[in-house]
Amino acid sequence: MIVVILHCHYERGGVTQVVENHVRALLQTQQFERIVLASGQRISGLSEEILKNTEWVGLEGFDYDDDDSTVIDLATRQQRMMHELEVRFNESGLHAENVLLHCHNHSLGKNTALPGVLHSLAVHGWRVLLQVHDFAEDNRPENYQRLISATNATDRKEIDRYLYPIHDNIQYATLTTADAGVLEKLGVHREQLHCIPNSVAVPQGDLLSSEDARAAVIDVMKLPQDARWGLYPVRGIRRKNVGELLLLGRWAGENRYLGLTLKPATAVELRSYERWRRVAVEVSPRTVFDAGEKPGLSFLQNVLAADYVVSTSVAEGFGMAFLEPWLLNRGVIARRLPTVTDDFECGGLDLESFYESIPIPGNQAWITECEQETLAAQKRAWKALPKDFQPVIPESLDERDGTIDFARLTPARQVEVLKRMAADNGFERAAMELSKPLISRLDRGFSESVLVSNARKVREVYGASRIGESLLHAYQKLIRLENIACENESVLDDPAAGESNTTMPSGIDLISAFRTFFPCRTELL
Repeated sequence: MIVVILHCHYERGGVTQVVENHVRALLQTQQFERIVLASGQRISGLSEEILKNTEWVGLEGFDYDDDDSTVIDLATRQQRMMHELEVRFNESGLHAENVLLHCHNHSLGKNTALPGVLHSLAVHGWRVLLQVHDFAEDNRPENYQRLISATNATDRKEIDRYLYPIHDNIQYATLTTADAGVLEKLGVHREQLHCIPNSVAVPQGDLLSSEDARAAVIDVMKLPQDARWGLYPVRGIRRKNVGELLLLGRWAGENRYLGLTLKPATAVELRSYERWRRVAVEVSPRTVFDAGEKPGLSFLQNVLAADYVVSTSVAEGFGMAFLEPWLLNRGVIARRLPTVTDDFECGGLDLESFYESIPIPGNQAWITECEQETLAAQKRAWKALPKDFQPVIPESLDERDGTIDFARLTPARQVEVLKRMAADNGFERAAMELSKPLISRLDRGFSESVLVSNARKVREVYGASRIGESLLHAYQKLIRLENIACENESVLDDPAAGESNTTMPSGIDLISAFRTFFPCRTELL
């Protein structure tokens, strides 16, 4: 059999990293005669190693939608994409009889025609594995609106049927058990559902001693000689909750510097990032921006110079940054995200260093006002959608004990709190008293036993061989499917085609219920 892995693009990013890890795992099995990568024309994120060991097929129309896509009806676009795929695949000897098609993130809403094309391929006998990394329903209103407009759907169930088609030739994979539970509630049978986490490996590069790496960081960053380094190794987009990083920067020891590695690539994200850079000058001067973009300093040097890695992120599809540092003998201090961290703890990792929230004290009137602003922000994020498509948002405010979680504040309120702390020592001491375990952890090392044990668990549970086994199991189930094509059936004229169960909750309500809303995610400046 031939494995074809399909994604809209292979630029640098999380999905491309996952695909590369999958290719490495599949090469180790030596069970497939060819591994083919298919995508739109953007492939600059693929390494030379992967390009050397795979084939690539370029597909016009399979990248993200452009502005012209909005003026072409969905059925026409899908027919063009089907024709393009058939021609290019035939040229490469790829047919329904000899191919397993593994598609990543088909339902995100970046290419609105793709789900219908994949369903049609299944109808015509192709064996398809759909791996969901992220949901359009997860506080991505622009994506969800694009899907509504493209499909001309009249209710949320039509969107669900379009995004998550049910067919004997289709199976699904998710990164977490929580996401698998969502798809099961949407009607995907458990036998057609696989949980395939990302595989985790030591980042490539020359390993240096901690002291040599720290000396390099101090030199490049122009830090004091006694400086201690902590690292947030991410691109500073909104969901990374950069305001909370500034708070940790205030609360870490006086010689502790926290570095945020990369600036965002899009205008909307960059505006938020630059705002936090300006605020940091006033309230958190030991927070270092663009720490991963300094000439002469590698990513590995940055990590190895750090005493630990931090994360204030409020949303992750998998949470690779929660796992990789342990393989470099670095502990992690992070906001606990149950949708991903529950799996890690079930796998045996000790995440005692993770924190549930950062409670900020205030009188009831202030807390109620903040909660109302957060509720308004959530409604505002979805208000552009037709009313029948908007998620159910509870109107009642949470009962509070005189505090509110810092991440639940709107960014404007976060700035207000940070500035008040800078001006009011009493207020800051009261807040710090509520987070004593976290503050203690910011200035305390990790025990060798925890570092060694967690590194071992990451290798055992998330190593390439284990993930390769999970991937192979999913592929083998597809191989065993009878190759039956319904030649006279087509879904291209019906973008919401698929089985329907009107008693099931909608995807947008399910996902909104189990993923807490945080205002930083949808802020627009």
